[in-house]
This record gives sequence, C-alpha cells and structure tokens, in this order.
Amino acid sequence: MADMARGLMLNMATVDPAHEEEFNRWYHEEHIPDVRRRFPQITNVRRYRATDGEEPRYLVVYEYDVGSEEELNRLASPDHPLRRELWKIYDDTVGSFARRSRRVFWQIYP
Repeated sequence: MADMARGLMLNMATVDPAHEEEFNRWYHEEHIPDVRRRFPQITNVRRYRATDGEEPRYLVVYEYDVGSEEELNRLASPDHPLRRELWKIYDDTVGSFARRSRRVFWQIYP
C-alpha cells in the first residue's frame, strides 16, 4: 500500500485578550470537532500559542491525507462550500474579537 501524500493547513489567529478563554473553549469544544466532521481527510489537529508575545498569537496545524496537491487546494479553497460554511460560523461566533489568516502547504520531503 502506497503512503498518502501529506498536506498542511496552518491557521493563525489574533485574539482580543479579553476573549481568549471564550475563544479557546469554542475552538476546542466546537470548532475543531466541526472541522473534523466536515473534512475526514484531516488526520490530526494541533494548536499552539506563541511564547514571544507577538501576534498572531495562536496557530492551529491541520494535517491532511490527500492524494494530490490539487485535492488539497480544492479542499482548502475559499470557494469550497464547506469552507465557506465554516468561515461564516467562525465570523458569527468569534469574528468580533478574533482575526485569522491561513496558509496551505504541500509536503515535498521526505
């Protein structure tokens, strides 16, 4: 059996400190489970907080098992209907105090 190619989506967030507890609770209890339900290609999720006091302070790493770079880009596209739904939920729930950005990466070694 061949190994599946790996893709990463890195999401970064800047959160108003007055809302960090609320943001982290929602992210862990609601958002991550919702993302994983919608995208079974995600095999692992890890969250990090920067230690240097710089923004963006939060990082989440989504690992994707997909067969091609094109499939990864399709799943990560802002035109993907499930992605648009997730962004609307994010904006409606935490968008008043959290800003996000994201990048998608394709594994090239090993």
